[in-house]
Amino acid sequence: MRKNNQTTMQSEIFIVLMIVAILLFIIASVTLTNIKEEKESLQEILSEYNIHKDEASKLKKIIDKLKKHKQPPLITLDEASGYAFNSGLANLSTRFRKNLRKMIRKIKRYAQKYNCDTIEVYGYTDGQPFASVNGTAKFDKELHLCLANSGCNINKIQPSSNLELGMQRAVSVANFLKSNLYSDPNIKIVRPYSGGQFIDSNGKIAPLSNTYSNSSRRRIEIRLSRSRDLKSKE
Repeated sequence: MRKNNQTTMQSEIFIVLMIVAILLFIIASVTLTNIKEEKESLQEILSEYNIHKDEASKLKKIIDKLKKHKQPPLITLDEASGYAFNSGLANLSTRFRKNLRKMIRKIKRYAQKYNCDTIEVYGYTDGQPFASVNGTAKFDKELHLCLANSGCNINKIQPSSNLELGMQRAVSVANFLKSNLYSDPNIKIVRPYSGGQFIDSNGKIAPLSNTYSNSSRRRIEIRLSRSRDLKSKE
């Protein structure tokens, strides 16, 4: 009887071991299958990542190329914002110089960010008729000499029109910028221009009838550009 019990117990143990072995086999098979599936899934993800990585790299190159041709924001210095000239004159007041020195930091930042080496200074007036007591035909020559020599007395040159006054003020600001940006490695050229009374504060042609005093039209605009963009690509 005892021998039968031992035999039965051994059979039961064998059966349990077999069941355990089968379960372990099933678990191992499932695990291997899962590992294989996960491996394949990871390979697909990696493949997609590489594809997106290449696309991102191409997109970055396109963006970088576009950035090289992107223009920085226009800087407007109008009388209403504290950049005022005395009536009919072009010299920079103490307040104007102080405000302009603060603006130089922005100019340097734009020059570096947008890879610009040229500053264009535009002088504008409002539509009030210009009255000159000592108008002279020597204006162009004298202003040219003043532009070439930053140390000139700008007020000794007598303008005879708003266009000339706008140019005179642009030269005054351009000379100030040149003297304060001479050590900046990014800036190579500073050019003055005049829009006189012809362009309103919105950048459109001003109506001939608009002859009243307007502090927003009396302004200096500073644009940053790249000298290489002006050269022929032929």
